[in-house]
Amino acid sequence: MTIIDRFLFNIKTYNLLEKNDTIIIGASGGPDSQFLVYLFNQIKEEYNLKIILAHLNHLHRKEASNDENLLISTGEKLGLEVKVKRASMDEFAKNNKISAEDAGRRLRYDFFYNLADNYDDAKIAVAHNMNDQAETMLFRMIRGTGLDGLSAMDYKNGKIIRPILSFEKSEILKYLDENNIEYAIDATNLENDYSRNYIRNEIFPRLSEINYNAISNFFNLSNNIKNDLEIIDEIIEEIYKDITISEGAYRIKFDRKKFELISDAKKSRVLRIAINKLKGNIKDFSRININKFLSLEKLETGKKIIKDDIIFTKNYKSYDLELIVGKKDSPSICKISLNEEIIFNGKNVKTSKVSEKTNKSKNVGYFDMDKLLFPLFIRTRKNGDRFYPLGMKHSKKVKDFFIDEKVDKNTRDEVPLILSDNKIIWVAGYRISEEFKVDKGTKNILKIEVAND
Repeated sequence: MTIIDRFLFNIKTYNLLEKNDTIIIGASGGPDSQFLVYLFNQIKEEYNLKIILAHLNHLHRKEASNDENLLISTGEKLGLEVKVKRASMDEFAKNNKISAEDAGRRLRYDFFYNLADNYDDAKIAVAHNMNDQAETMLFRMIRGTGLDGLSAMDYKNGKIIRPILSFEKSEILKYLDENNIEYAIDATNLENDYSRNYIRNEIFPRLSEINYNAISNFFNLSNNIKNDLEIIDEIIEEIYKDITISEGAYRIKFDRKKFELISDAKKSRVLRIAINKLKGNIKDFSRININKFLSLEKLETGKKIIKDDIIFTKNYKSYDLELIVGKKDSPSICKISLNEEIIFNGKNVKTSKVSEKTNKSKNVGYFDMDKLLFPLFIRTRKNGDRFYPLGMKHSKKVKDFFIDEKVDKNTRDEVPLILSDNKIIWVAGYRISEEFKVDKGTKNILKIEVAND
């Protein structure tokens, strides 16, 4: 199979392209990115691609201007659009107190994503190859990682595509030399200042002395791990669905009994799924952090463990994982009239007059309408709130009612209270007031429905 056939095989197998796509190529001028540029150029007509070479000049080396000029020259030669940005990674690193390597990566990807935002369904092609994959695996292994980390990079991750991930560095260089394709050499890659450079320049050459196929074996191991993870993820996803009571933008509730019955290994992966759903990533959650969350099981009901913007709480009937950043502020109080529907605190509240009680759902309440004063008011609890729970002849503090009903502490302030003339007629979803119940003397019935928006 030829080089271009293998390139097309990756594109088709991993569904990396569609016809008429815009491709932003992260083009440094180095051998890998030049290889990627020339391969894309060969298929641009077949796929009717709009190709843009995106070059970030890090202003880090004296030769940086030469790399930039090489990219401009490549674009002119192939008839491809070139976008160049200049930004000092050393200055960015200093200002943000991060390594220069990390600064360069952040600047590059910010540049690529900003460019991609200007086009519909644009994809960002980066030139990671088989050697990069092997180095990533070893780097993560040294730092301490699990199966997810060892699976390393994917051919496709959101807008990012890696079409040459299966190509070894040696065959990339051979192809460039055979086709007289000019490329730049980054001298800093030959230095061992960075951990990755040390792995590339010192460790892998030694490993290859032990086994000539060391790099490809690492790559194959990554693929095997990905296959195993696919099976594991399917199993854990089913467990997740079974033990999850509710899933919202800011909170996921797990059934307490079901959660406690599964093994710690399964709990760990369930929590990883949930954190990823709430935050969009799990990069800041190590095994130690997850184990800390799992220790909550040994604590008393009502206890919680906080990591950054995630709270994990043990409740009477559930374990709640909650994102505390970006939550929408809810209104403190709302009015609602007859035959009206409003949204309060993320819930739909609807009122209507009916002839009889037909629904026994906890989210539906029926009231003697002639005892009510419209408009009704909806708010959350306040200190000192009292009402007459159905079936009781004396009033009770709402706080005590919540305790008796084992309503979780972290949800008590979200329960809608519906009032008429400053009296609570319904602790929505839990108990209506004895004072406003429908009885034999009721002539007109008000129905109130409260449901998640």
